[in-house]
Amino acid sequence: MSTLDQRSLLETISLTMRFAGLVAVSNFNLQLQKNELVGLIGPNGAGKTTVFNMLTGVYRPSDGKMILDDKPLNDLKPHNITRLGMARTFQNIRLFKDLSVLDNVRLGHHIHFNYGLLATALQTKHFYKEEASTQEHSLELLKIFDLEKYQDLQAKNLPYGAQRKLEILRALATRPKILLLDEPAAGLNHKETEELMQTIQKLRQDFDLTILLIEHDMKLVMGICERILVLDHGETIAQGKPKEIQSNPIVIKAYLGDGGGEAQT
Repeated sequence: MSTLDQRSLLETISLTMRFAGLVAVSNFNLQLQKNELVGLIGPNGAGKTTVFNMLTGVYRPSDGKMILDDKPLNDLKPHNITRLGMARTFQNIRLFKDLSVLDNVRLGHHIHFNYGLLATALQTKHFYKEEASTQEHSLELLKIFDLEKYQDLQAKNLPYGAQRKLEILRALATRPKILLLDEPAAGLNHKETEELMQTIQKLRQDFDLTILLIEHDMKLVMGICERILVLDHGETIAQGKPKEIQSNPIVIKAYLGDGGGEAQT
């Protein structure tokens, strides 16, 4: 794992988001090094998804800076941030549900297409070559979750857990440096969550990814994350290794209740 004295792949400096008089996130500071796997946790309404929305250009921060691989992100639109290497999934699954499983993954590639409207209309050799490459790569991605057998099925007809996986694959199709996962285990059963833990670790290794994830499943977070940041009411109240977070009394009170003892996993 990279150490914090190395240049950060992603850095946020005093990142703040206000909605009218409400401060949703205040002075959020984050450094992500290449190939790290970091968790972002906190109670509902703590500001976690707001952080993701700022990082991906859905919201423009009220204050602070965001830097990805030495490039400022604050004024960029979502598709430009994706092109620079940041992809995400959503808390509520967002698929093209009437399109096939394969086409959902293929659409993830469009951010890097090098042909224009004319090449598409004329169906040039370059168009066919890039389409063939996209098809091949999409099928390879589907094999990660054993979904290639469903390639022609409409996405809406996949089981819920498979839809979660498909959304991750579509994000991978954008060729990210950083993958933001927003509650990837939501709605999954115990076996599916165990498989997801293994897959996230494998994805990081095989795709040389840096991963930041939001998750309420503490077993998943404590089991795979190397560092954890804890938000409460938009402020970072703790950060550290899983064992440190698990026994932090401030975290236990704010996030896991006032029952005392170590955080349950």
